[in-house]
Amino acid sequence: MLSTPTNEPLAAAVELRQEFLVSSHLGREVELSILLPAGWPSASAAAYPVLYLNDGQDLPRLHLVQTLDRLFSRHILQPFVLVAIHANEERMYEYGIAAQADYNDRGNKAAAYTRFVVDELLPFVQHTYKVSANPAEAVFAGFSLGGLTAFDLVWHHPELFARAGVFSGSFWWRSRGLDDGYTPADRIIHGLVGAKQPHATHQFWLQTGTLDERGDRNGNGVIDAIDDCLDLIELLVQQGLEPARQLRYVQLEGGHHHPDTWGRIMPDFLQWAFGAATAQPLARPLPVVRAQLDQMAELEPELVAVPAAAETAAHLLAVEAAVSTEILNIIAEPALEDECPEALPVLPIQPMSITRPTDGDYLPYYATYIDLVPADVDPRQLLHEQIAEIQAAFGNLTDEQALQVYAPGKWTSKQMLLHIIDTERVFAYRALRFARGDAQALAGFDENDYADNGGANVRSMSDLLAEYAAVRAATLALVNSFTPQQLQQRGTANNAGVTVNALLYILPGHERHHLNVFRERYLPVLGVA
Repeated sequence: MLSTPTNEPLAAAVELRQEFLVSSHLGREVELSILLPAGWPSASAAAYPVLYLNDGQDLPRLHLVQTLDRLFSRHILQPFVLVAIHANEERMYEYGIAAQADYNDRGNKAAAYTRFVVDELLPFVQHTYKVSANPAEAVFAGFSLGGLTAFDLVWHHPELFARAGVFSGSFWWRSRGLDDGYTPADRIIHGLVGAKQPHATHQFWLQTGTLDERGDRNGNGVIDAIDDCLDLIELLVQQGLEPARQLRYVQLEGGHHHPDTWGRIMPDFLQWAFGAATAQPLARPLPVVRAQLDQMAELEPELVAVPAAAETAAHLLAVEAAVSTEILNIIAEPALEDECPEALPVLPIQPMSITRPTDGDYLPYYATYIDLVPADVDPRQLLHEQIAEIQAAFGNLTDEQALQVYAPGKWTSKQMLLHIIDTERVFAYRALRFARGDAQALAGFDENDYADNGGANVRSMSDLLAEYAAVRAATLALVNSFTPQQLQQRGTANNAGVTVNALLYILPGHERHHLNVFRERYLPVLGVA
């Protein structure tokens, strides 16, 4: 069932091992990164505390090995084993809430993922790595959608895990679309929490960033990511959670929905979960902590208390009666130069009736792309969702993998990604010109000339992904601004007529086409599938 693990000492206090666990529940091989403390295994009969972490493929972007080495060497943490579970292109379906997929059927494999964790992962890790089966010594954590998954696992399985850590959790996960009569009651995890009381052993570390996004559904001046988290805290308290004992909430001023932010606040979570008895305790009062990133500091990450200041999130007042607050200054080391910057936030999609383009709105050639956009899906929503798909597909490739081709004369993965970026720029520019009533005919372009002269192969994948995120944010802002009348405007490009509406469908269809090619032809060659 298992391949032979490989060992790679990375630092004085941490050792990395890779495992591959075949899951019958998921129908695939799951890669695990195991981080072991110095001295493992100890001569003692005692089992190690354990942290299970979703999105294990992001360990390098979190700089987690370096953080652990630093905290272990300073005796801030007790020894524990970290089990990082890698996600793949099925992330949007394996992560979520086990009891219910979202309104778009994302998370429809979350129940299978839960069974994988319970039936396959835990027995393997407990047997192989001498980790504790005591729920008080087992913590599950994750980021974004992986954070929602961690919360769901701990909430419904207190017999296995007592504590959860959630970084920028996707607590917005809902059963109804925003343009389909959505109300706050449609948030799935809030409904599940409202249906039962927390377990006496439950403890939660929850984190948001004030720049996690820009969306503000209810127009109260607080971004949705913070609103959804604070609403969940209120609900937990109403259901009987004792905040002084069972909750720590960290609101990070200037924090983004990105591994760089999560890596910088990681020491706070780790000390909350595995703080050594001899370490200086976390700043009090607890459990709610307002924090900010000091971007100018050059010191190593540590927590420094500073004087209290006025709250900027008015919604936090709703929970002040139950939880106390303090501001911390997170002095973080600068991000590495080759690190992918945070994915740029995009504006919320405005409700608008969009009709599918018909024959005559585009060249027949483009029907291949338009047909890849499901009939019941708003193409703007698909453009938004593809951001995560591209990150999942390309973000884990090494430079060596990204330079491989599946056949002679074909593009590398880097060239494919730059082609997606270039094409989006060209087509979005056409849509802009035509929407503004510009009657001037526009020339076509040779995609192979662009690939040959684009220089993709000498750039880092993180740099290309950062450019992709910036272009997609600009595209979404543009298409979200179009009126129904502008969508019907027509222009000429590459010697053929095309409507703005058709371009809006071609964009996500073109990207889906290349994602399909990547999964079907590139991944097998790269040994990923």
